[in-house]
Amino acid sequence: MSLHLITDLVVRLSRTGAGAAVMWFMVLLSIASVAVMIERLIFFTTHKDNVRGIAAELNKLLLAGDYPSAKKLLEAAKGFETRVLLAALDGAHLGKHAVQELASSAQKMERLRFERGLAFLGTVGNNAPFIGLFGTVLEIVSALYELGTQSGGNVGANAVMSTLSQALAATAVGLVVAIPAVAVFNYFNRRLKTLQTGAEALVHVLLAHMKDHGPAHEAAADKKS
Repeated sequence: MSLHLITDLVVRLSRTGAGAAVMWFMVLLSIASVAVMIERLIFFTTHKDNVRGIAAELNKLLLAGDYPSAKKLLEAAKGFETRVLLAALDGAHLGKHAVQELASSAQKMERLRFERGLAFLGTVGNNAPFIGLFGTVLEIVSALYELGTQSGGNVGANAVMSTLSQALAATAVGLVVAIPAVAVFNYFNRRLKTLQTGAEALVHVLLAHMKDHGPAHEAAADKKS
């Protein structure tokens, strides 16, 4: 009895136009996904620095012991790597361990900033095909019910094929929404890994110019005194 009730509810739901509602929902998801993709692309593009150039200039400044100029150089930049290094440089006088901890903390904070919106793309990419399939099932249930009640069940093959092709459109839309979302999600995740590698490289440049308890030039000055 309960199974018959559930079946009846599904049939009633399919006949209310729920399949079409799923299609419109997929369209909204597609628009939202494209908006997030464009926003993230602009963000990543505008928060990008010439890491190699900065690393070379930073190395020269640190060799000269000019830490204020090094900090000024980093403050003018706004990329993932430079913001991490700036946080690490602020703790250079505390020693290598402090620099590593500050860099690790800054990386986590920057990652949260750069990952904004990516969870949405991942969710859409993983679930859009299933949402589209759900719409297809509802459309098929509704179509088969209508076909079964027309002309005593005598329905031509053309009508059946036309109805099924319309129902499968929801699955196609789900795939169209999911594939770009997954591709862009993977692309930005790869970019994030590259940014993290660049940040670690810059931090190692700083560490190379430090003694165990502080900047190399400060340790040398203490030794002379």
